[in-house]
Amino acid sequence: MNSARRADAAFLIAILTGVLFIALLGPLGRRLEMVHQNDFSGFWSGPRTVLVGGDPWDPTSYVNTAVELGTKKPDANVYDYMPWVLFALLPLAALPLEVAGWIWMVLSMVLAIIALRALLRAFVPGRPLIHGALGLALFLGQPGFHAVVLGQWALLLMSATAAVVLAVRAGHARRAAFAALAFLAKPQIFVWTALGLAIAAAFDQRYRRFVRYAVVLGGAVVICTWLAFPEWFPAWLADIPPRRTGRSAVLFSALGQVLGTPGRVLAVGVIIGGVALASAFVPGSDAWLAVWLALSSAGAIYSWSYDQVLLFVPLTIACGVLVTHGRERTMRTLALGGAATLLVVSLAFYAIGVIRHDETFSVAIPVAFFIAIVWSLWPYRRSALVRERPAQQVQPA
Repeated sequence: MNSARRADAAFLIAILTGVLFIALLGPLGRRLEMVHQNDFSGFWSGPRTVLVGGDPWDPTSYVNTAVELGTKKPDANVYDYMPWVLFALLPLAALPLEVAGWIWMVLSMVLAIIALRALLRAFVPGRPLIHGALGLALFLGQPGFHAVVLGQWALLLMSATAAVVLAVRAGHARRAAFAALAFLAKPQIFVWTALGLAIAAAFDQRYRRFVRYAVVLGGAVVICTWLAFPEWFPAWLADIPPRRTGRSAVLFSALGQVLGTPGRVLAVGVIIGGVALASAFVPGSDAWLAVWLALSSAGAIYSWSYDQVLLFVPLTIACGVLVTHGRERTMRTLALGGAATLLVVSLAFYAIGVIRHDETFSVAIPVAFFIAIVWSLWPYRRSALVRERPAQQVQPA
C-alpha cells in the first residue's frame, strides 16, 4: 500500500471514529434534545416567519411568532441575520423543523469531510499521520462537535473557505466566487479574509478575477434581497449589533474583561499588529493565505468557540507551505500541535467557559494558531525571499 492509500485509510478511520463519537457518545442525542432550542432553530425561524406571513424584523411581533412556530424564544427582538441569509434558508424553512435540522446537520458534516479531505490532498498529500490527526480533530474536537450540537454555521463556512482557496488556486474564479457567497452569512468572521483576498487581487491575476466575480455576484445578491425587505436594516441595526458585539470569544471582549477600556484599546493594537505581520508575506502566495485566514479567526469582530473549525483551513495551508520547502519536522509539529489543541485544549477552555457561563477566553485558541502559523512561515516572508534570491543566483550551476 503506497503512502496515498495509507493516508486515505488513516483519514477514513479517523472520520469514522468522529462520526461514531457524534452518534453514540452524546452529541447527537443532545442535538435531538435541543432541536427546538438550538441555534439552527433560530436560523429556521426567520424564513419560516416569512412563509407564515410574518415579518422577522418587526420587533413587536417576531418573538411571539418564533415561539408559536416551536423554536426557542429569541434572545433578540428581531431576526439575527440579513435578508440574503433568510432567502438562502427558505427551502429548509418550508420543511418541518425536525426534518430541516437533520438535513442541515448531515449536509454540514458531509461537506466538511469533503473539504478537509480536499485540503489534505492538495497541501499535504501522502502523509497518513497528518491526515489521521486532523481527520480525528474534525468531529472529536470541541469546535466540531459543538457546531453539530448547536446546528451552527461553522462546518459549512469552513467548507466554503476551503472551496474558495482550492478553486482560486486551480484558476476557477467563478466557482470560487459562488463559494464565497457563504461569507455573507457571517461577515464578521471574514473581515480580514476579505482584506487579504482584496490585497492579493492587486498582485495576482487569479485573485483579481475571483474578487471581480465575487463583488459582482455578492453585490447582486445583497441588492436583490435588500429590495425584497427594504425596512429590515434600521430594525436590525438598532437591536442586533449592540447585543452581539458586547461579549463573545474575541480579543476585544477578552482583554476588555481583564483590563477594561485599556484592554479594548490594546486589543485593537494587537489586531493592527497582526495585520502588519500578515502583510509581510508575498500577496497571493500560500503563506499569505494561511496567515490572513488565521488572522480572520484571531481578530474576528464576533465569534464563539465553534467558529474555530475554520482554523483547519489555514493550518492545512501552512503545513503545505512547510512541505514545499522541505521542512517535514516543522510541518508535523505544527499539524499535530494544531490537532492536539483542537482535541484537548479547546475542550479545556470550553469546560472553563461552562463553569464561568462565558467562553470569552477561548479566543486564546485562534490567537495561538495565528502566532504558530506566523512563526512557522516567517522565513518565507517577502524580505527574506528577496534576500535569498540573489544568493541563489550567484551559486555555480
